[in-house]
Amino acid sequence: MSAEARDLRELLEAVHEALSVPGCDVDDRRLVDRALWARTTIRGALDEDPADIGWNVGYLRRKMAEEAKGK
Repeated sequence: MSAEARDLRELLEAVHEALSVPGCDVDDRRLVDRALWARTTIRGALDEDPADIGWNVGYLRRKMAEEAKGK
């Protein structure tokens, strides 16, 4: 598997994790925040150099980690 394919797979896994919040309904603020982070991450990955996808994955994982610590 190429480095780009691995980065894309990691990006998709991070987005999936971000949108998977057990026990949350549509009005839950955590779900809204995670959806916004995921959208930001995806847009960055689509608009920027493919070599920067790893940075986008890191951004999304950092946001989720910060949110988990703040619970």
